[in-house]
Amino acid sequence: MALKKMMSCYGVLVLLIVVDINGVWSISREEDLELERQLKILNKPGVKTIKTDNGEIFNCVDIHKQPSLDHPLLKNHEVQITFDPRSVKEKESPSVLGQRDRVPNWTVPIRRTQKEDLIRAQAFRNCVPEDMLTIVIHLPQNQTFFDYLNIYNPTLSSPDQASTTLIYLAGGVDVSDISVGWTVYEPRYGDNKTHLFTYWTADNGATTGCYDLLCPGFILTNPDFPLGLTLPSSTYRGAQYDLKMRVSKDPKTGHWWLFVADIEFGYWPKQLFSFFGAARELYWGGEVFSPSQPFPPMGSGHFPEEGAGAACFMRALKYQYEDGGAFEDILDKGMSVLADSPGCYKVGPLINRGGFWGITFLFGGPGGQC
Repeated sequence: MALKKMMSCYGVLVLLIVVDINGVWSISREEDLELERQLKILNKPGVKTIKTDNGEIFNCVDIHKQPSLDHPLLKNHEVQITFDPRSVKEKESPSVLGQRDRVPNWTVPIRRTQKEDLIRAQAFRNCVPEDMLTIVIHLPQNQTFFDYLNIYNPTLSSPDQASTTLIYLAGGVDVSDISVGWTVYEPRYGDNKTHLFTYWTADNGATTGCYDLLCPGFILTNPDFPLGLTLPSSTYRGAQYDLKMRVSKDPKTGHWWLFVADIEFGYWPKQLFSFFGAARELYWGGEVFSPSQPFPPMGSGHFPEEGAGAACFMRALKYQYEDGGAFEDILDKGMSVLADSPGCYKVGPLINRGGFWGITFLFGGPGGQC
């Protein structure tokens, strides 16, 4: 899964990157030059720069010149503007970047990458994640999906930890996968807020793939909603927030499209994957990471038996068996459940609650000495 492939065991760093006793990153001159080269690719000059209230900086880049098009497999790629051409309309839409700073037409907001972002990403790559705990519901069939993820902001005891709720598609002979969801992951985002995230790889994370737009790959098409955006979070036994997530393969182009709250964000081009005609496995659930005890909370930090409004939920789970086919409920479709540390995290049964809820399950827990 995403964190299992990208999260690293802290203290085991790669190549020439080291951390001194004060926690300051130190790199060689050769490594620094390589990072500068990558930054030039990722931070293309935009026609406009926007700084959000959170201090994040976005470059508004021509949609046809965005960094992902520099991927070697996408040199001659023609950007697919929309999943469904009938949905293209000239209209004003709300932007999370703020109405004062609207993104110019035919540009997309690309979060400015800092050298520290690349250092952390490289340092955490390809290390065996011995300190990962997961909860998943697993569907071993060839589908795409949509569902609603309950959003929380679990409190982590260390900036080295991470807590994630996600849906994960696996396919292809080289273990290609796509993951989407929300995460609290300070080494990636630089804060302890809850962020929308995406991740992809074409070879099980060995040499390809990254979070969001930290490497060329994902084609962003939405000018109003950037990847990595900060999400509102639910309150224990209070106001609840959830987010509809959908990944669908375009039956005409073969590209894998991301929809959030029924809004097209963009797509992973089929050229990135050696073979990913369909998802051979689907996973729903949570993951946490910690380099040491105690482990952080998952979901809301409460067990499923406390019920919705207290425990984190996923609802309205549906899958699509054929390209262009109807989405169906997943219940009784060969599901299996894994909770590899039930003393710290649990997963409740799949229940058809009907109506608003549909097929639902609760999961998570407080963590601790696991």
